Amino acid sequence: MTRRARVGVVGCGMIAQLMHLPYLTELRDRFTTVAVCDRVEDLARRVAARFGVPHTYGSCERMLDAHPDMDAVLVLDRDHFEVALTALERGKHTFTEKPLCYTEAEARRLVAVSRRTGAKLMVGYMKRHDSGVRRGLEEIGRIEKPLMARVHIVVGPDHGNWIVPQVATLDRPAEPVTTPEADGRRPKVLRELGPLGDTVFTAYMNMFGVWSHDINLYRAAFPGSPDSIKAHVSPDGSVFGALLQYEDGFRTVVQCGATSVRRFEEELTVWGTDRIVAVNVSNPFLRHTPSTVRVTHDDTAAAVRDAGDGTAAAGRAWSSAAETLGSVVEQTVTGSYDEPFRAQLRHFHDCVTTAARPVTSGADALADIHLMTDMIRAATPGAP
Repeated sequence: MTRRARVGVVGCGMIAQLMHLPYLTELRDRFTTVAVCDRVEDLARRVAARFGVPHTYGSCERMLDAHPDMDAVLVLDRDHFEVALTALERGKHTFTEKPLCYTEAEARRLVAVSRRTGAKLMVGYMKRHDSGVRRGLEEIGRIEKPLMARVHIVVGPDHGNWIVPQVATLDRPAEPVTTPEADGRRPKVLRELGPLGDTVFTAYMNMFGVWSHDINLYRAAFPGSPDSIKAHVSPDGSVFGALLQYEDGFRTVVQCGATSVRRFEEELTVWGTDRIVAVNVSNPFLRHTPSTVRVTHDDTAAAVRDAGDGTAAAGRAWSSAAETLGSVVEQTVTGSYDEPFRAQLRHFHDCVTTAARPVTSGADALADIHLMTDMIRAATPGAP
């Protein structure tokens, strides 16, 4: 029989209401949501009533004091570091939305505390639980020799959240949302990276808040570190471009941006010596919308590769290949309709109740943060 994990949710904003709390409720055979917590306690009470959660609190500390038998904490607020640190120090398995945090120093500390206490740390890159994306990574792994890749993400207005009012009605806090300056994110980023300037800082926040999904997906395919990075940010910080160069000659173009056009484009494409693989990621706010994978390969190349060892049969295979020269096979694979956010929570349950380890661990997220900060540094005027 499946053991139900007792969880608390910190942060009652958009993503909690839109995805996590509905799926925690749906997965009632795996989870009991004991309490929700938000610094805006009126919002916490309204959200708790909506999802049938019995307890509300204004801080994670008060929640954990009241429920010492809680198994895990979902950290869904704006800046995850302090809450995640509190939960991990108390030995609670911890799930954070992305990004894990906003500096490498904080990420290293969370990873270290997780290792010391044994509490597992998982980061919410739900796209890694999308069946289409998983298939795409498998297809990329089959490429004989990757030559180049492109990471492409354009999200439309409001950081891609333009679609949310069309698909859901949310409870909102009565007070204004805090800014990076007011909530302390900007000062600590500048302490670690130095004076970035407004334009580069805007790109930094976009990178961590939106584009980090794509960096994580790219690193799942290519975990090695580039030898050199060249990068540029548009004058308003809304568009970021980078070129990553690797020792073996492999190169990757990173294209990230936002426009006023209500459109969502997200794709990882890899060109190899024997095939091209394009992973087209569906809009995360459209539930049960599969991601797709397009695999293109030259039929002639396959026939020649399988031709044999120079015998008469091999010669005939070569001849046949020559006759079909120019033939290209293109296959499109559609992922399942299982919702990635739900699949992600099932995996977190396994991590809480069994020996399973998170697919997207704190250490994995730390490596993402390292690459993202390196790209931002490369785009900073005067950087070496």
